[in-house]
Amino acid sequence: MVATKWIDPQRIRFKITPHYDLKGEMDGNWDLERRFQLSITAKYRSIVQRYRNGLPWEDTDLFADTYARRIKTEPIRGEATMKDLLNQYYTRVDGMFDDLKRNGFRAEGPLPKLLIGRDGEIFIGNQGNHRLAMAHVLGLDKFAGEVICRHPLSFTRLARAGSADLALQGKP
Repeated sequence: MVATKWIDPQRIRFKITPHYDLKGEMDGNWDLERRFQLSITAKYRSIVQRYRNGLPWEDTDLFADTYARRIKTEPIRGEATMKDLLNQYYTRVDGMFDDLKRNGFRAEGPLPKLLIGRDGEIFIGNQGNHRLAMAHVLGLDKFAGEVICRHPLSFTRLARAGSADLALQGKP
């Protein structure tokens, strides 16, 4: 089922977590019970705080709250100290934002995981949340991901509508 698809990132408003057990065509209520609104997550708010409001990383919700607690018990993004993690954000994450701003989203390297719910709604998994939030902030109209799971009712809904899947397209 893994297929690279292009979508308008503004259409993705929720994440599914955890998503690692969801593959192929899966029924059930995963699209209702595991959904979290992106705009209220610390990561999304922090991307907005950094790139729209100009805050330094250490003053964002992600660092001031979430990472400040977690770094005491586990490495984050491969870093064991807050200093090293901040350095990674000021170099790699800021670099990623600059690249997205200059070039738009490019389907290179590991792509974010996408899931399609019963009503055809598109969700992001646990990977690619930084890039999706950046795409929202920048107002990009193209975002690529790999569809790893789809609810079987999404096919029925699209068939009833007599349309192709208009939300997902195979080419940019």
